[in-house]
Amino acid sequence: MDLVEEYLKIAKKDLKATKILYENKLYPQSLFYFAQSVEKANKALALGLNEYTEEDMRKVNHDATRIYKDNIIELKQKYEDLSRNLNRLPELKNTDFVKNLGVEDTIKECNGALKQHAEIQKAKTDLAFISPREIREILIKISKTEKEMEEGIENVKNFKLTENNLKETKEELFRQLENPKNNNFAYLLKKELSENKFTIQELEILIKQMWLKILHYITISTALFYLAVITLPYSVSTRYPKGDLYPTKIYNRRLPIVKKLPDLISLQSKTLIRLNKYCTEYIFNQKQ
Repeated sequence: MDLVEEYLKIAKKDLKATKILYENKLYPQSLFYFAQSVEKANKALALGLNEYTEEDMRKVNHDATRIYKDNIIELKQKYEDLSRNLNRLPELKNTDFVKNLGVEDTIKECNGALKQHAEIQKAKTDLAFISPREIREILIKISKTEKEMEEGIENVKNFKLTENNLKETKEELFRQLENPKNNNFAYLLKKELSENKFTIQELEILIKQMWLKILHYITISTALFYLAVITLPYSVSTRYPKGDLYPTKIYNRRLPIVKKLPDLISLQSKTLIRLNKYCTEYIFNQKQ
């Protein structure tokens, strides 16, 4: 986990450099370091899930959206495999359990997300000229997700497992554990449930831990994904001239992304605090 910690430290220092450079009106340099902070935070989160290696992060290079693309491709493949297997078992395909998995809908969602990613890549140079309205819409989406997750977190914290709802909760839990979307989070819990006998109180704690981990992850990854999209051009366009585009001329106080950078810095600062807490609770402590 040393690499995760190091990426986190660099992300924080890059954000600190962003603020100093912005205050000194060094806007191209400020945007460059902001993009670096977002990139390192995304890599820290990805490495913390134990699905990626240092070599994988080198391949990602300066485009953290590739991490999300890889996740979507993997999820799509799982559901396509599931769909093929279900086609061989039509009697199972019509059960409520399978219908609740939403196999075909998820495949469509994955295709839509991959198409969106391709469009983002195609238009990444234009992202340097992202409008105030587009930035505002992204911030609203992030805020909406944040509020939804906060409500979910409160519901989880208030959840009480009793003898009356134990059977129903266990059935729902195992349905969730079988869902390919939750493989990353549910594996350890599933292992513990199969190897140990728990009291109601112990099982309640385990269920809460799983759902809190998922909800915190969604909050952090949503912010980091959108920030990765916004910052796509800045690892290169803020440092090197290309054609008629000169960093010293483009990145001035009139450019919307420069105007809105303090808001984005604030969002990244909050996200790094959450990421640090997430890593401490669910990654670093698990390794001790």
